[in-house]
Amino acid sequence: MGFSAVNENNIEKVKTGRGHTTWLYRATDKKEPSIMIRHWGPETNIPVHSHPFNEMFYVLEGEIEIGGTTYTAGSCVYIPKGQAYGPTTAPKGGKVLRYAESSQGAREERQAAREDR
Repeated sequence: MGFSAVNENNIEKVKTGRGHTTWLYRATDKKEPSIMIRHWGPETNIPVHSHPFNEMFYVLEGEIEIGGTTYTAGSCVYIPKGQAYGPTTAPKGGKVLRYAESSQGAREERQAAREDR
């Protein structure tokens, strides 16, 4: 990943399955992270799930709820890989910065475990 700089105001907000997303940096391969701004409305309802990578949410505006706990603007939530979390909602709407690490490390760990058998 080389140096990258963008301004949110210059990027199109796209409809995604769980609201809208502004991609600040979209990984081009599984070794890179993705950085995005997620725009969630009252209809957001993401079930309990986990990921094979670490991720972080920073609440920019509004509030989000994860597992019944409310996080307001200024809150930073770190979720380690493999940790189940949710449900995630945004009853009053929320805007979060999301950083999702590469899933390559998890894939390499699974491959190494298979080779050790």
